[in-house]
Amino acid sequence: MVGRRTEKSRLRRSIAKLKELLRRIRHDPLHEQVTAINRRLRGHYAYYGLGGNFRSMEKLYRFVDRYWYKMLCSRCRKGKIPWEKYHNLKQLLPLQKPRIMLPFMAMKSMAVL
Repeated sequence: MVGRRTEKSRLRRSIAKLKELLRRIRHDPLHEQVTAINRRLRGHYAYYGLGGNFRSMEKLYRFVDRYWYKMLCSRCRKGKIPWEKYHNLKQLLPLQKPRIMLPFMAMKSMAVL
């Protein structure tokens, strides 16, 4: 069976939209930031979460993880947040991890020949 992958231009477009969102909500309270980010990630995973597309979803997750850290570091003049503090924050307010919503076997059973 042929795997399905996110088209590069669509992935770049999703990254650009998430980048703009993270810049816009940079100064909001942290729980509101996580809620907004997870809402977007959940929608992306629901749409693109087909069997064989985990790598693209993982790329998006890693980008959001690193860019959110960058935005948190640029919130004030105090300087960077240590990675340990960021990881503790992520344990309290976790980001949505990528999940395959429609595995290969389900796609196979839905195939119309």
